[in-house]
Amino acid sequence: MIILATISDMKRLALVIDLKNGEVSSIPVRPEFVDPTIVGRAHCRPFGVTWSADEAFIVNNRQLLVFDRQLEFRRVEPWRVQVNAHQIAYNAQRVWVASPWTNSLIGVPTGQAGDPVEFDLINHDMHAYGTDDALDENDKYHFNSLLWAEGRLFVTAHGHGGPAFINEYDAAEFRLLNVRRRVGADIHGIARHGGELFWLSSKTGEVRSDSGYRLPLTREGYPRGFALTEEYFIVAISEYLSRGDRHLGDSWIQLIEREQGTVVSEIHLEDTGGINDLRLLDAYDYAHWVNPLW
Repeated sequence: MIILATISDMKRLALVIDLKNGEVSSIPVRPEFVDPTIVGRAHCRPFGVTWSADEAFIVNNRQLLVFDRQLEFRRVEPWRVQVNAHQIAYNAQRVWVASPWTNSLIGVPTGQAGDPVEFDLINHDMHAYGTDDALDENDKYHFNSLLWAEGRLFVTAHGHGGPAFINEYDAAEFRLLNVRRRVGADIHGIARHGGELFWLSSKTGEVRSDSGYRLPLTREGYPRGFALTEEYFIVAISEYLSRGDRHLGDSWIQLIEREQGTVVSEIHLEDTGGINDLRLLDAYDYAHWVNPLW
């Protein structure tokens, strides 16, 4: 199994990691990926990853970066998103960007005419997207991860100091169906398999599910970056550092056998800074619900 993980060291945009043999290659940071106008945040901060049938996408602050299927850089999409963009997902010819500072999902059209739209996750309505800069103080619940699966859209809220929760919508109508509460703390990532939702409770260091499943992680640190297959959880864990130091430190990828909850293997990645997100490239990922890129 091979994953793509975005990292924070300001030199590499992402790592391609073979979980079987531990081989690692990287996508370098290009000069055009660095935005010195950003204040109080890293000038290059790659986060979410997704892909269509033809192209792969990585969000980086205000940019949506486009790559071919071999992960060679093609272009920056003309539509500007928001600083501190988090996970992204491809659905209905749009890349949807979780934007904590606007409390919304931003839907960027790809390969077609059209304008971006924005889905307000507090008022639950769709409207035209305005590109004015959002501010950190506008972040109410820290919506960060999203998943389209089985006719539903799931969006996780870290909680931003308050209780975490998961919104469930009708995927076609964007109509709120349910809010799951008591889901842990500082949650990230969301997956669905066999009618069960799974996610990371980052603050408590666990994999959790809506059926009451809890798996304490064996590695101390901050878990963020989550994939799910029929057999395995794949979890990224980074050193727990203050925001200004998150370009420093090491990270780890754990391959965890689901049935027994045991760590099958662990890859230590030195000097990556924090891992922001990951996707499984060559096998079906139930935290993505998109056919594999490779």
